[in-house]
Amino acid sequence: MALPKRIVKETERLMAEPVPGISAVPHEDNLRYFDVEIHGPSGSPYEENLIPGGIFKLELFLPDDYPMTPPKIRFLTKIFHPNVDKLGRICLDVLKNNWSPALQIRTILLSIQALLGAPNPDDPLAADVAKAWKENKEAAVATAKEWTQMYAVEKK
Repeated sequence: MALPKRIVKETERLMAEPVPGISAVPHEDNLRYFDVEIHGPSGSPYEENLIPGGIFKLELFLPDDYPMTPPKIRFLTKIFHPNVDKLGRICLDVLKNNWSPALQIRTILLSIQALLGAPNPDDPLAADVAKAWKENKEAAVATAKEWTQMYAVEKK
């Protein structure tokens, strides 16, 4: 089955004009399935000053009714974040009730990168992490940095 023009155009744009700190590469055998890497934004607990910094792997899938429904996306890299649960699912309004067919893959990925820079413990998906974030933000940030070093930095 041929891909809709919309998906072809979005994929071509992602390849031709990559978003800084984000890569999304479609699988050869299924062009609706993308391997995504998002670099933790500077100044966040997900970016370490060490080189390399935190690089988070995600998977993104475009359902048959995309763009009428949002892409399915989740973190594959373990992350300590109030808006990401243990299964890697993401609590982000544009992936749920604020989805609009006007949004594109690149805007969703930018929103996820922004969420790394601004965790929202008031709208959590991981209640235990949100509780830690609210009760002792310094300790939560330290744990997030520790997890970034353990899980999101390629070991040489």
